Amino acid sequence: MDTSLYVGQGCKHAHALCVLLYVDDLVIGGADLTDVNRVKAQLSSMLVMKDLGNLHYFLGIEVIHTPSGLLLTQHHYALNMLLKLGMTACKSVATPVDRNEKLQNDPSPACDHLRFRQIIRGLIYLTIPWPDLSYPTGLLSQFM
Repeated sequence: MDTSLYVGQGCKHAHALCVLLYVDDLVIGGADLTDVNRVKAQLSSMLVMKDLGNLHYFLGIEVIHTPSGLLLTQHHYALNMLLKLGMTACKSVATPVDRNEKLQNDPSPACDHLRFRQIIRGLIYLTIPWPDLSYPTGLLSQFM
């Protein structure tokens, strides 16, 4: 299994230091800026890399810096998905799917299988902040 999150301790304090790796992107964070800069310098000596500054957006998650910490949101991702699907006028429901519903595969050509897969892939990213989407997304993904 590939590890993508590395957690260690900084030199000066017992603060956690995290390095998140996704393909060719690194997110480095920690409570002590000195430790973060030290890790960035060490990695820069071994790899060709560019420092893009403070994190603002990563894998569909918007990062907002506030005085009390970081706020993670997928508001723009969800809105863009609704816009792309033409569903901005739809109303929300408390329970997205009935747990007793028995779904069946529809092999008919009327079903746009490519669009269905795109919707499911998009929903998978939204299950992180909205776990109530996990069950219906998992159920529907069985028909991909």
